[in-house]
Amino acid sequence: MPPDIPYPFGFSAGCEIPLNCTPNGTVSIGEFSVRKVNQQELLVSVPSKCGRAVEALRGLYGDNYAPTSDNAILMENCTEKVRTCSVPETLIQPNLEVIDCGGERNVSGNVSCYSDDRRSMFLDYDNVTKTGCRFLLSGMVVKIVGDNSAVSLNVQVVRLGWWVKGKCECSDDAVCTEVVSPVDGGGGYRCECKEGFVGDGYKASSGCRKGSSGCSPSKFLFGHCEGSERAGVLVGE
Repeated sequence: MPPDIPYPFGFSAGCEIPLNCTPNGTVSIGEFSVRKVNQQELLVSVPSKCGRAVEALRGLYGDNYAPTSDNAILMENCTEKVRTCSVPETLIQPNLEVIDCGGERNVSGNVSCYSDDRRSMFLDYDNVTKTGCRFLLSGMVVKIVGDNSAVSLNVQVVRLGWWVKGKCECSDDAVCTEVVSPVDGGGGYRCECKEGFVGDGYKASSGCRKGSSGCSPSKFLFGHCEGSERAGVLVGE
């Protein structure tokens, strides 16, 4: 059985954001398994793989989610080296599993890395596919730490931002983040309870309520404990 998934996600067509569930209980988006779900992101596993068409990235652009601009996309078999990456090459190589893609070389020394302008919310799919690279090797989530002098990497994953379509329908005690879909330009939003309140923030679901000092395991699972890190749901691969 799949793990509990918070609103607005689910496994039926009636859910705001439907996810797939395989017979063995793996939660997935297309061919990619979901590793984490919380109030800001979906984290999907993109393991290093030879010969996966770069167009496979399209499967991570849906009606309610898309890769964010803090991803670095690793590709191979490029017509020329892509030099837009926000990750120094010296950091990419040690974190990339070395796999043999059928040639006389290991792929790790011949990877191109694409990153988008961080001023935008989402990764531009057309820009990725215009690089002249044939294969999608993997992905990395790049986070700037501290005074912008350090970089934190989460490897072989792609981070997706998500939204509910329409205008803000959040609880009175929640903050609404408006989103413009990179897929169709439509409007959307996410809700998150204000400090001191717990819940998912949506009027159509649990909304927000005053937090308590106690923290039950079920609240912690969904990142709803006052004063705790909003860890979200960790999904086993």
